[in-house]
Amino acid sequence: MNKTTVPSAPYTRRPPSPPQLPYPIFLNQPRRAGSRAEFVLTPSYDNVDPGQLTAEDLAIITQNQPQLVAPNVSGDWRYEQRREAQRILEFLYIGPHAVIRDHDFLRREGITMIVVARDSRLANRSMASVDRAGGTLGVRCQYIDVEGPRDLIHGFPQTIRDINDHLLSVYRGQMQEMDKNDRLLRKSDPPVRGKVLVTCESGNELAPAIVAAYIMSVFGKDMQSALQFVGLQRFCACFDENTKRLLQSWQDILRARASVARARTPVPGRPVPEAKPKRRLDQLRDHNDDEMGLGECTMDRERFLGRDAFVPFVDITNDNAS
Repeated sequence: MNKTTVPSAPYTRRPPSPPQLPYPIFLNQPRRAGSRAEFVLTPSYDNVDPGQLTAEDLAIITQNQPQLVAPNVSGDWRYEQRREAQRILEFLYIGPHAVIRDHDFLRREGITMIVVARDSRLANRSMASVDRAGGTLGVRCQYIDVEGPRDLIHGFPQTIRDINDHLLSVYRGQMQEMDKNDRLLRKSDPPVRGKVLVTCESGNELAPAIVAAYIMSVFGKDMQSALQFVGLQRFCACFDENTKRLLQSWQDILRARASVARARTPVPGRPVPEAKPKRRLDQLRDHNDDEMGLGECTMDRERFLGRDAFVPFVDITNDNAS
């Protein structure tokens, strides 16, 4: 750059940074005497893809819970709790890999499935603690091998499907043959519920992201609500900007899938709307523009109306001369 040329605005050579995605955590919720602050999340099935789960499956998994309650443990959080596992939902837990060695915890909580998120460089190696838990307790174990948080979004659909399939299989495995009235009989009443423990190396990065994506998918919640719900119960969970943007993209994917699935599902008594063809590029242009010879150059002109002329660099020699 010439020494007589200076930038007319603050200038940096690094790539522009995207704006941060804040999500408030309610650390200072008022507490009533003898009670703990809670974050209440109301499930919404508006953004759930009906092609992935039926209404019956959702009722089995959620047990028709009208509300999800996340107790605010931030005030009582101890540093040592990061080595333990926390229950996020009635059937979903987050913890580090070390929790898998605690067989007493697995028995006490009734864990039936362990999802292990780990670095893809360890894909060909089996973890001894996972093998022992599977052999001793009969717990189903599943690995998710990723190179980093960005690769998680590719595995979200399959991981969520595997968790739901396991929960449904545990529930339906307790059914006996039909009775005289063609009703299924349960071996235990109330039925035993499947429970899933999601772990990663520290229990603070990959595992919380998987559980947040699960809440968004099954309960139809947005990214911020899911992060708040998880963060209040596992206070050491870390959601950096890359993870938040990944979950933001997952939110957009879920809503698009749900919209497409609902549009393709016929509603009784309602005619199916005819698909309209997309407009061609020549249909978007104004005929007056063609007559004036402007053509495609004016398609985006409204975005620049009202802007002042901006010169990125200024030659200071002209200013001195004047």
